[in-house]
Amino acid sequence: MKTHHHPNRALSQKEMEARRLQAAPYFKKQWSERVIGRMCGVSSVAIHQWKVAWKAKGLNGLRAGYYGPPSKLPPHKEKTVRKKILEGAEIHGFSGDFWTLNRITKAVKSWTGVLYQDRSVWHLLRRLGFSCQKPLKRAVERDEEAIRTWKQKTWLLIKKGGSEMA
Repeated sequence: MKTHHHPNRALSQKEMEARRLQAAPYFKKQWSERVIGRMCGVSSVAIHQWKVAWKAKGLNGLRAGYYGPPSKLPPHKEKTVRKKILEGAEIHGFSGDFWTLNRITKAVKSWTGVLYQDRSVWHLLRRLGFSCQKPLKRAVERDEEAIRTWKQKTWLLIKKGGSEMA
């Protein structure tokens, strides 16, 4: 599962934590905050804040905190939800094999007993590694082989004919 960034941040929480931890050995060696800041690509003010946290709590002071309210679902239930979503919507009683926020909200309630608002289910989906997808609308009658043949033969003849006329 890929790490997700906050929309207003260039780095994820894990990447920012790694950058803070990178500074710790230089705190021990008592390097100047300005030099450490240049090495880590941050301001000396940020380095000062990190150093204060490091002095107070050691490496734990530099680790990423948890932001926002805790999830309503424990990790084992989140795994169950992810597995069930991947099984498809039709298997879970919906017509058409696609998920919408409303469908997932109802499904999560029936699977776990936890009620989310549609707008909050999106956060759960992101945490589980899902992203917004729009299904392709293609005709049922579409013949992929006929399309491939047309592109390889007919279209090439049209192109050749057009270039000879110029």
